[in-house]
Order: sequence, then C-alpha cells, then structure tokens
Amino acid sequence: MIDYVTSSTTFKRAERQTKPVRRFIEKFINDWSFDFASMVAFNLLIALLPIAVIFFGILGFILKDHPEAQQVLKDKIINSFPSDNTTKTGIEQV
Repeated sequence: MIDYVTSSTTFKRAERQTKPVRRFIEKFINDWSFDFASMVAFNLLIALLPIAVIFFGILGFILKDHPEAQQVLKDKIINSFPSDNTTKTGIEQV
C-alpha cells in the first residue's frame, strides 16, 4: 500500500511538472505547425529555381570576356562533386 501511494504521488508530481511541455506539444500539433513548415520549405525550394537562373545569367554576363575565370569556376564546381559520381563526368563534358 505504501508503494502504491508513493508511486501515485510521484506520478502526479511528474504529471504536474510536465504539464506545460505537454500543453505546448499538443498546441504545436493542433496548430498544424508541421503542415506550415512543409509549405514554407516547398515554397523556398520553388523560389530557389528562378533565383539560381538569375544568378547564373548575371554571372554569365560578367564572365563573358574572361575565359580563365570561367575555367576556374567550372573546375571548382566539378571538384565539389564526388569523384565516382556520373554527374561530375557529365559536367566535365560540357
């Protein structure tokens, strides 16, 4: 009987101490936070494509008359891929 009272008291104390955390987790899930996070991530990825196109377009205009700088940039991009990757081989052919 004493063990039951002690464990019940311990359980109630733990329940009382973790109540704010449990309420936060419940509110976080009920507010569709994971859905909103996935929407933000998707929109960020979609927004990166036009930004990359603009960046590489401007970079092309800047490096148009500098073939040595183009080659240095191309080599850095190629070396950023693993050596056993077919992407690296494909980029080297361009």
